[in-house]
Amino acid sequence: MTSPIEPQALKAIATLQRPGKPDLLQRIVDLFKSESPAAIEIIRRGLDADDLQAVGNAAHGLKSSSAYVGARILSERCRELEAAAREENHPACHALGDGVEELFDDSVEALDLYMAKVA
Repeated sequence: MTSPIEPQALKAIATLQRPGKPDLLQRIVDLFKSESPAAIEIIRRGLDADDLQAVGNAAHGLKSSSAYVGARILSERCRELEAAAREENHPACHALGDGVEELFDDSVEALDLYMAKVA
């Protein structure tokens, strides 16, 4: 299986680290891990309520934050979900939304492994 994260994105963040400052990469990864579940919950609730605007908005934010930490598979799924929501394609939204939480979990696991290696 292909890794759900792109280490190059994480390496790019690490290059921004300033000497003597808190670990920037760790802070960003921690933010992604703590903030993303709220977006996933909004997606889930939006799908349950058939609120595609909420789904699209949450998918847009999750798409961006996922891309930033290199969670490319999750980011791509969110891009597709956002587009389906914009097109008001209810069946596609439900199909795409079903796997978002699992992709997030896979991404977090890969991020944790990466962070353990660079620690």
